[in-house]
Amino acid sequence: MPSPYECEDDGDGYHFVNKHGVRYHIYFIDKSGLHPKFDNVYSFNIEPEGSEEETRHPIDNQIASTIVAILSRFFQKNENAMLMVCDTLDGKEQKRRKLFDRWFAAYNHNLLIKLDASLDADEYVILASIYFRHDNPNRRDLEDAFNELINTEDVDELAF
Repeated sequence: MPSPYECEDDGDGYHFVNKHGVRYHIYFIDKSGLHPKFDNVYSFNIEPEGSEEETRHPIDNQIASTIVAILSRFFQKNENAMLMVCDTLDGKEQKRRKLFDRWFAAYNHNLLIKLDASLDADEYVILASIYFRHDNPNRRDLEDAFNELINTEDVDELAF
């Protein structure tokens, strides 16, 4: 899938600038240490540069298409899996979950499986998902490991 915005690999991930001049940094962090069955499992992160006031802008559907293009490259390796935990710092984790749910419904084309979890931590709710391809050879291990993690007493492990 081609990317509407030119993405540059900066060595730590990707970045692009949208039509409103906001620079986005997209990166993956190895999370194999979270569970013995988590080989090729990475967290996914999107960070616009600047403060929230500086990054407010009208809806830009090309951002979604650009991120989907980056994720398509990531999932070309069928063993890869992606954890996503919605940031809770600004209280917008539900909006983030809904946004990713919309993107998943619009762009998935039955290639990926997504498992969701909602976990009560001490003072907040952790919204976590794991994504992997249907043909991932470690599919059962990934499902089991994700379920073990979300059922652990120390759910803060997921709030990375």
